[in-house]
Amino acid sequence: MKSPELDANYDYIVIGGGHNGLSAACTLAASGATVLVLEQRPHLGGLANSGAFCPEAPHHILSLGAMDDMFMSCTSFISDLDLPKYGYRGTPVEAPYGWIGEDGSTLLLFHDMDRTLAEVRRFSAADARSYADLQPALSWIFEALSTVMPHHPAQLPKAELGKLILKLAPSRAIRRQLGRIMSHNLVDLMADTFQSDQMRSLTTYWGSMIGPIDHDGGGFYCVGLAAVHLKPGVIRPLGGMGAVMTAMATYAAERGAQIRTETAVARVIVERNRATGVELADGTEIGATQGVLAAVPPQLAYGGLLDDGVLDSATRAKVAILPASGNNSATFKIDIALSGRACYPRGAKQRAKIDGFDIRKTALMTGTFDENIRQLAAIRAGETLPKPPVYMAVLSANDSGLAPQGQDVVYLAANVPAQPRDGWEKAKGVISAAIMESVASHLDGFDAEIGRIETSPADFGTQFATPNGSYFHVDMTPLRLAMNRPAPGLGGYRSPVTNYFHAGAGSHPGGGVSGWPGRLAAQTALGQYD
Repeated sequence: MKSPELDANYDYIVIGGGHNGLSAACTLAASGATVLVLEQRPHLGGLANSGAFCPEAPHHILSLGAMDDMFMSCTSFISDLDLPKYGYRGTPVEAPYGWIGEDGSTLLLFHDMDRTLAEVRRFSAADARSYADLQPALSWIFEALSTVMPHHPAQLPKAELGKLILKLAPSRAIRRQLGRIMSHNLVDLMADTFQSDQMRSLTTYWGSMIGPIDHDGGGFYCVGLAAVHLKPGVIRPLGGMGAVMTAMATYAAERGAQIRTETAVARVIVERNRATGVELADGTEIGATQGVLAAVPPQLAYGGLLDDGVLDSATRAKVAILPASGNNSATFKIDIALSGRACYPRGAKQRAKIDGFDIRKTALMTGTFDENIRQLAAIRAGETLPKPPVYMAVLSANDSGLAPQGQDVVYLAANVPAQPRDGWEKAKGVISAAIMESVASHLDGFDAEIGRIETSPADFGTQFATPNGSYFHVDMTPLRLAMNRPAPGLGGYRSPVTNYFHAGAGSHPGGGVSGWPGRLAAQTALGQYD
């Protein structure tokens, strides 16, 4: 999106056109303020976007980052902005996540709890009981997060949280489970909770997408297992995440916001410790009379965007040690456009013996529990297993509009070292080949490949400013939440610079596609919070 020309001044300037930047723009524009959104890339949405990114496949919609809505749809965000009016459509996924073995055996997590328990029981009756026992505590955590998410962290709704606590507190079993979850790292928790290798592997891999699985107190990273079964479930936006971005951009533009892509910001202009505007990469200066919102990682907001000397040494020190992929684990993505169908030959054959469910519609994770642990050890050393555990999703199986009829788009990911021992120039091809070696053990159809996009953690850093390849900008550790996100003294969206606000995933409520960091930062800028 490009406006014919830029004005000299706006009430607010938003740096970054990702989903949080667009959320902030929607909120500011709805108040009647004049708003300018500046995005350095050609496309809006950041890591929550999808589009025809592969030149060889202009009719295939690829998702380079997020693919699911687990958080936005469980709050009032979509209804607050009436996004369906602007084209948003979402559909629940019947069995959003699962595991697949080398022999084609599968364990699927269905939205329906009873069906899931029957599925787990095929591998271990004890694990089915453990999974059921774990759910009330995980549901408590997820519902608490959903309650807290839309609120400024300094003004959390104590009454609502109190009701939730009172509802669950009488159960000693729930209190016991909460204690276990919050006092374990995820690996230890899953090893102690489940007996089957399938459940241990599936739940550990799933949690690794939220935070460092070896971090003490990180047992809660498996909280998404509750979202699978609670209403509304895991939602897949039709048309990909890009459809959500388009809806938000349309909402903001209808209210007068100007949105510019391919427009990089060189620095935030600060005069007498007050943000007064921005300087673009071409030297153009644009004023912001009410505030500048940085919907970017805090490492950039408090680093490269500010001149030396603006921040005091204590703040600079806090920013310098922000944990991002702190255990060196980050994501390598491969997105592929096919002129035919992707399929799981052994998996489909095995599934036909059970219920005939189309496993192409489930995001499947691989690897034994031991392989997941060995991959973590390799990652710490800057290496990878020859066949690392992988995450595979045939996105067009649930949304036929992502590819021409009879064709597919495939979403592949793996946990790899954020900083490989030999550097990314040497490691990228090696790691890509290792990932595809794992994928080829399960998924067929790549002889019909039209084109692909490979994105390493270093590429994510270059293209999306993700520090150390971290999607969440700052690791979601227990001590980096609420007013401590991104660091003590920097929570609550206001920066040490007057009229300069942090609106990215490094602020409350954190990573994932929710829109609330941007919306709450905008509400703070508008004076709705002290």
